[in-house]
Amino acid sequence: MIRLIVIDLDGTLLNSDKSISRENEEAIIEALGRGVHVSISTGRSYVSGHKYVEQLGISVPVSYQNGALVIEGYDGAMRIISQCLLGTAEAVEIYNRSRERGLNSLIFFDFFKLPDISTAGLFDSPYRGYYAHNAYRIVLEEDPSKRIREPGIAEIAIEGEEERIIEMIEAMRPGPDRVTVVKNDALESHAFYEFFGPGVGKSNGLQHILEHLKIDREEVAYIGDNYNDLDILKRCPLPVVMANAPDQVKEHAKIVTEKTNDESGVAEAIDRILNWRRD
Repeated sequence: MIRLIVIDLDGTLLNSDKSISRENEEAIIEALGRGVHVSISTGRSYVSGHKYVEQLGISVPVSYQNGALVIEGYDGAMRIISQCLLGTAEAVEIYNRSRERGLNSLIFFDFFKLPDISTAGLFDSPYRGYYAHNAYRIVLEEDPSKRIREPGIAEIAIEGEEERIIEMIEAMRPGPDRVTVVKNDALESHAFYEFFGPGVGKSNGLQHILEHLKIDREEVAYIGDNYNDLDILKRCPLPVVMANAPDQVKEHAKIVTEKTNDESGVAEAIDRILNWRRD
Protein backbone atom coordinates (compact mmCIF):
# COMPACT_ATOMS: atom_id res chain seq x y z
CA MET A 1 0.00 0.00 0.00
CA ILE A 2 1.30 3.46 -0.91
CA ARG A 3 1.13 5.84 2.05
CA LEU A 4 3.40 8.62 0.73
CA ILE A 5 3.68 10.24 -2.70
CA VAL A 6 6.75 12.43 -3.23
CA ILE A 7 6.75 14.77 -6.22
CA ASP A 8 9.50 16.69 -8.02
CA LEU A 9 8.77 20.28 -9.06
CA ASP A 10 10.41 21.44 -12.32
CA GLY A 11 9.51 19.31 -15.32
CA THR A 12 7.08 17.32 -13.17
CA LEU A 13 4.53 19.16 -11.02
CA LEU A 14 5.27 22.54 -12.63
CA ASN A 15 4.41 23.30 -16.24
CA SER A 16 6.57 25.41 -18.54
CA ASP A 17 5.07 28.56 -17.02
CA LYS A 18 6.36 27.38 -13.61
CA SER A 19 2.85 27.01 -12.21
CA ILE A 20 0.76 24.14 -10.84
CA SER A 21 -2.24 23.26 -12.98
CA ARG A 22 -5.70 22.98 -11.44
CA GLU A 23 -5.82 19.29 -12.41
CA ASN A 24 -2.56 18.56 -10.60
CA GLU A 25 -3.66 20.44 -7.50
CA GLU A 26 -7.02 18.64 -7.43
CA ALA A 27 -5.26 15.27 -7.76
CA ILE A 28 -3.07 16.10 -4.74
CA ILE A 29 -6.18 17.06 -2.76
CA GLU A 30 -7.74 13.72 -3.78
CA ALA A 31 -4.68 11.80 -2.53
CA LEU A 32 -4.70 13.66 0.78
CA GLY A 33 -8.42 12.99 1.13
CA ARG A 34 -7.73 9.28 0.78
CA GLY A 35 -5.22 9.36 3.65
CA VAL A 36 -2.05 9.43 1.53
CA HIS A 37 0.69 11.85 2.56
CA VAL A 38 2.11 14.11 -0.18
CA SER A 39 5.52 15.78 -0.09
CA ILE A 40 7.89 17.59 -2.45
CA SER A 41 11.48 16.71 -3.30
CA THR A 42 13.12 19.34 -5.49
CA GLY A 43 16.47 20.54 -6.71
CA ARG A 44 15.21 24.07 -6.05
CA SER A 45 16.40 25.98 -3.02
CA TYR A 46 14.02 26.92 -0.22
CA VAL A 47 13.79 30.53 -1.42
CA SER A 48 12.61 29.52 -4.89
CA GLY A 49 10.54 26.49 -3.94
CA HIS A 50 8.68 27.10 -0.69
CA LYS A 51 5.91 29.15 -2.36
CA TYR A 52 4.66 26.00 -4.09
CA VAL A 53 4.75 24.07 -0.81
CA GLU A 54 2.74 26.85 0.80
CA GLN A 55 0.29 26.95 -2.12
CA LEU A 56 -0.42 23.24 -1.70
CA GLY A 57 -0.63 23.47 2.08
CA ILE A 58 1.85 20.64 2.55
CA SER A 59 2.38 20.02 6.26
CA VAL A 60 4.89 17.14 6.15
CA PRO A 61 8.65 17.66 5.69
CA VAL A 62 9.93 18.75 2.26
CA SER A 63 13.34 18.12 0.67
CA TYR A 64 15.10 21.05 -1.06
CA GLN A 65 18.34 21.33 -3.07
CA ASN A 66 18.42 17.61 -3.86
CA GLY A 67 18.24 16.65 -0.19
CA ALA A 68 20.81 19.11 1.18
CA LEU A 69 18.00 20.76 3.17
CA VAL A 70 14.93 19.13 4.68
CA ILE A 71 12.35 21.42 6.28
CA GLU A 72 8.99 21.13 7.95
CA GLY A 73 6.76 24.18 7.43
CA TYR A 74 7.76 27.58 6.08
CA ASP A 75 8.46 31.15 7.12
CA GLY A 76 7.82 31.76 10.84
CA ALA A 77 6.73 28.16 11.45
CA MET A 78 9.74 26.63 9.68
CA ARG A 79 11.74 23.86 11.38
CA ILE A 80 15.03 22.54 9.98
CA ILE A 81 15.14 18.75 10.09
CA SER A 82 18.41 18.26 8.20
CA GLN A 83 21.00 20.57 6.64
CA CYS A 84 24.26 19.63 4.94
CA LEU A 85 26.97 22.12 3.93
CA LEU A 86 29.66 21.90 1.27
CA GLY A 87 32.96 22.48 3.08
CA THR A 88 34.92 25.67 2.43
CA ALA A 89 38.10 23.99 1.14
CA GLU A 90 36.11 21.76 -1.23
CA ALA A 91 34.01 24.71 -2.43
CA VAL A 92 37.07 26.86 -3.19
CA GLU A 93 38.70 24.03 -5.15
CA ILE A 94 35.56 23.36 -7.19
CA TYR A 95 35.12 27.04 -7.96
CA ASN A 96 38.77 27.57 -9.02
CA ARG A 97 38.87 24.47 -11.21
CA SER A 98 35.61 25.38 -12.94
CA ARG A 99 36.74 28.92 -13.72
CA GLU A 100 40.04 27.61 -15.12
CA ARG A 101 38.01 25.56 -17.61
CA GLY A 102 35.74 28.40 -18.68
CA LEU A 103 32.63 26.88 -17.09
CA ASN A 104 29.71 28.82 -15.64
CA SER A 105 30.06 28.73 -11.84
CA LEU A 106 27.25 29.57 -9.45
CA ILE A 107 27.96 29.79 -5.72
CA PHE A 108 24.80 29.17 -3.66
CA PHE A 109 25.93 30.89 -0.48
CA ASP A 110 22.69 31.01 1.53
CA PHE A 111 19.83 28.56 2.12
CA PHE A 112 17.22 31.10 3.23
CA LYS A 113 17.88 34.66 2.03
CA LEU A 114 17.80 36.46 -1.31
CA PRO A 115 19.96 36.95 -3.25
CA ASP A 116 21.46 33.51 -2.70
CA ILE A 117 23.66 33.04 -5.80
CA SER A 118 26.98 34.71 -6.66
CA THR A 119 28.87 34.53 -9.97
CA ALA A 120 31.64 36.45 -11.70
CA GLY A 121 29.69 36.39 -14.95
CA LEU A 122 28.01 33.92 -17.25
CA PHE A 123 29.14 32.63 -20.62
CA ASP A 124 26.43 32.19 -23.23
CA SER A 125 24.85 28.74 -23.17
CA PRO A 126 21.61 26.84 -23.88
CA TYR A 127 20.68 27.56 -20.25
CA ARG A 128 20.23 31.29 -20.88
CA GLY A 129 16.53 30.91 -20.02
CA TYR A 130 17.41 29.51 -16.58
CA TYR A 131 19.74 32.43 -15.89
CA ALA A 132 17.14 34.97 -17.02
CA HIS A 133 14.43 33.38 -14.88
CA ASN A 134 16.71 33.41 -11.81
CA ALA A 135 18.20 36.87 -12.34
CA TYR A 136 16.49 38.15 -9.18
CA ARG A 137 18.57 35.68 -7.16
CA ILE A 138 21.96 36.31 -8.76
CA VAL A 139 24.65 38.76 -7.67
CA LEU A 140 27.43 39.57 -10.14
CA GLU A 141 30.72 39.96 -8.25
CA GLU A 142 34.36 40.22 -9.22
CA ASP A 143 35.34 37.51 -6.72
CA PRO A 144 32.41 35.27 -5.76
CA SER A 145 34.77 32.99 -3.82
CA LYS A 146 34.68 35.57 -1.01
CA ARG A 147 31.18 34.25 -0.32
CA ILE A 148 32.70 30.89 0.65
CA ARG A 149 33.09 31.09 4.40
CA GLU A 150 33.21 28.72 7.36
CA PRO A 151 31.55 26.38 8.11
CA GLY A 152 30.56 26.05 4.43
CA ILE A 153 27.93 26.91 1.80
CA ALA A 154 24.81 25.32 0.37
CA GLU A 155 26.31 24.22 -2.96
CA ILE A 156 28.18 25.14 -6.13
CA ALA A 157 26.52 24.56 -9.51
CA ILE A 158 28.67 24.17 -12.63
CA GLU A 159 27.22 24.51 -16.12
CA GLY A 160 28.90 24.16 -19.50
CA GLU A 161 30.03 21.54 -21.98
CA GLU A 162 29.52 18.22 -20.25
CA GLU A 163 32.84 16.77 -21.42
CA ARG A 164 34.72 19.57 -19.67
CA ILE A 165 32.70 19.12 -16.48
CA ILE A 166 33.37 15.37 -16.44
CA GLU A 167 37.08 16.00 -17.06
CA MET A 168 37.12 18.40 -14.11
CA ILE A 169 35.43 15.87 -11.83
CA GLU A 170 37.84 13.12 -12.88
CA ALA A 171 40.81 15.41 -12.20
CA MET A 172 39.47 16.29 -8.74
CA ARG A 173 38.36 12.78 -7.75
CA PRO A 174 36.19 14.15 -4.94
CA GLY A 175 35.52 11.46 -2.34
CA PRO A 176 31.90 10.86 -1.27
CA ASP A 177 32.94 11.61 2.30
CA ARG A 178 33.69 15.19 1.19
CA VAL A 179 31.56 15.99 -1.87
CA THR A 180 28.37 14.73 -3.49
CA VAL A 181 28.13 15.31 -7.26
CA VAL A 182 24.63 15.40 -8.78
CA LYS A 183 23.93 15.64 -12.49
CA ASN A 184 20.84 17.81 -12.62
CA ASP A 185 20.13 18.28 -16.31
CA ALA A 186 21.52 18.03 -19.84
CA LEU A 187 20.73 20.29 -22.80
CA GLU A 188 22.41 19.95 -26.18
CA SER A 189 26.13 19.38 -25.41
CA HIS A 190 25.86 21.24 -22.11
CA ALA A 191 24.96 19.92 -18.68
CA PHE A 192 24.17 21.25 -15.23
CA TYR A 193 26.05 19.59 -12.35
CA GLU A 194 25.72 20.41 -8.66
CA PHE A 195 28.30 19.91 -5.92
CA PHE A 196 27.06 19.41 -2.36
CA GLY A 197 28.43 18.25 0.96
CA PRO A 198 28.73 14.53 1.78
CA GLY A 199 25.70 12.24 1.75
CA VAL A 200 23.40 14.58 -0.16
CA GLY A 201 20.81 13.17 -2.55
CA LYS A 202 17.06 12.99 -2.96
CA SER A 203 17.09 9.48 -1.52
CA ASN A 204 18.80 10.75 1.63
CA GLY A 205 16.29 13.60 1.87
CA LEU A 206 13.48 11.06 1.61
CA GLN A 207 14.90 9.10 4.53
CA HIS A 208 14.43 12.09 6.84
CA ILE A 209 10.81 12.42 5.69
CA LEU A 210 10.18 8.71 6.31
CA GLU A 211 11.64 8.89 9.81
CA HIS A 212 9.43 11.87 10.62
CA LEU A 213 6.26 10.19 9.34
CA LYS A 214 7.25 6.72 10.61
CA ILE A 215 6.61 5.27 7.17
CA ASP A 216 8.57 2.45 5.52
CA ARG A 217 10.36 3.06 2.21
CA GLU A 218 8.28 0.24 0.68
CA GLU A 219 5.20 2.46 1.07
CA VAL A 220 6.51 5.30 -1.15
CA ALA A 221 5.81 6.36 -4.72
CA TYR A 222 8.04 8.98 -6.33
CA ILE A 223 7.20 11.10 -9.40
CA GLY A 224 10.12 12.72 -11.27
CA ASP A 225 11.53 13.57 -14.66
CA ASN A 226 15.28 14.17 -14.70
CA TYR A 227 18.78 12.97 -13.87
CA ASN A 228 18.78 14.32 -10.32
CA ASP A 229 15.79 12.03 -9.61
CA LEU A 230 17.70 8.86 -10.46
CA ASP A 231 19.05 8.05 -6.99
CA ILE A 232 15.55 8.10 -5.50
CA LEU A 233 13.87 6.40 -8.48
CA LYS A 234 16.32 3.48 -8.13
CA ARG A 235 15.49 3.06 -4.43
CA CYS A 236 11.74 3.61 -4.53
CA PRO A 237 9.28 0.66 -4.83
CA LEU A 238 7.01 2.62 -7.18
CA PRO A 239 9.08 4.96 -9.39
CA VAL A 240 6.94 7.06 -11.74
CA VAL A 241 8.50 9.08 -14.56
CA MET A 242 6.97 11.79 -16.72
CA ALA A 243 6.47 11.44 -20.47
CA ASN A 244 8.81 14.40 -21.01
CA ALA A 245 11.74 12.71 -19.21
CA PRO A 246 14.94 11.58 -20.99
CA ASP A 247 14.98 7.91 -22.03
CA GLN A 248 17.83 7.20 -19.56
CA VAL A 249 15.49 8.23 -16.73
CA LYS A 250 12.44 6.38 -18.07
CA GLU A 251 14.45 3.15 -17.92
CA HIS A 252 14.11 3.22 -14.12
CA ALA A 253 10.31 3.66 -14.00
CA LYS A 254 7.54 1.18 -13.27
CA ILE A 255 5.06 3.73 -14.59
CA VAL A 256 5.70 6.26 -17.38
CA THR A 257 2.90 8.78 -17.81
CA GLU A 258 1.28 9.32 -21.18
CA LYS A 259 1.00 13.05 -20.43
CA THR A 260 3.83 15.56 -20.00
CA ASN A 261 4.25 18.18 -17.30
CA ASP A 262 2.48 20.66 -19.61
CA GLU A 263 -0.50 18.29 -19.82
CA SER A 264 -1.00 17.77 -16.06
CA GLY A 265 0.91 14.52 -16.11
CA VAL A 266 1.11 14.47 -12.31
CA ALA A 267 -2.68 14.16 -12.11
CA GLU A 268 -2.43 11.07 -14.32
CA ALA A 269 0.45 9.74 -12.21
CA ILE A 270 -1.43 10.16 -8.93
CA ASP A 271 -4.52 8.43 -10.34
CA ARG A 272 -2.38 5.47 -11.44
CA ILE A 273 -0.56 5.36 -8.10
CA LEU A 274 -3.81 5.34 -6.11
CA ASN A 275 -5.04 2.45 -8.25
CA TRP A 276 -1.71 0.57 -8.35
CA ARG A 277 -1.55 -3.00 -7.17
CA ARG A 278 1.77 -4.67 -6.39
CA ASP A 279 2.53 -7.61 -8.70
